[in-house]
Amino acid sequence: MDTLPAPLSPVTPVSLPPSPLGPLDLSSSPFSSSGEEEEDGGRTSDPPSPDVIQHIYHCLHCSKSYNSLSALSHHQTSHHQFSHGTALQQTPSLPTEASARPAFHCKHCPKEYTSLGALKMHIRSHTLPCVCPTCGKAFSRPWLLRGHIRTHTGERPFACQHCNRAFADRSNLRAHLQTHSEVKKYQCGSCSRTFSRMSLLHKHNASGCCPAS
Repeated sequence: MDTLPAPLSPVTPVSLPPSPLGPLDLSSSPFSSSGEEEEDGGRTSDPPSPDVIQHIYHCLHCSKSYNSLSALSHHQTSHHQFSHGTALQQTPSLPTEASARPAFHCKHCPKEYTSLGALKMHIRSHTLPCVCPTCGKAFSRPWLLRGHIRTHTGERPFACQHCNRAFADRSNLRAHLQTHSEVKKYQCGSCSRTFSRMSLLHKHNASGCCPAS
């Protein structure tokens, strides 16, 4: 006959030693929720990376800081415009794009410009590099010199379409065209005559106005 196997003895529970790491603290886990959310749209902030540029734009009304001017502007517009009673553009210490641009100063006068090209064009008004070979008169722009040279040559390429007068400079033609205009807004205070240009009114007064009796 086969021998029956001996009955199994009950398993004795084994107690493990306590873990040296202690209980797991989930409160410091980067995946846990601290219950506090960023006020900008409810987004939680990620832990900073060593390669991230430090925040340089600080809010003057709270402790928040941002790494771009647009982010700071959005924050102040959304959260401080109504609570502080002032708009963003009224905050004097807020850095702006205009203040961040380099300024180019004129060495001849106190004027300054935001671009080097604009400064160079302005400096020409001091140096007057365009000189007339006939009389020596100097100008800041070539087109001004060309118009001046026509006063020596007698060339008058700008003709009036209403009469037979012609002019050496386009600006003089524009001024002349006002004499043909129906709108004459300069009125003499003595005789009530009206003129299309202030210079014509001055000429009228200088010649001796004769008020109507």
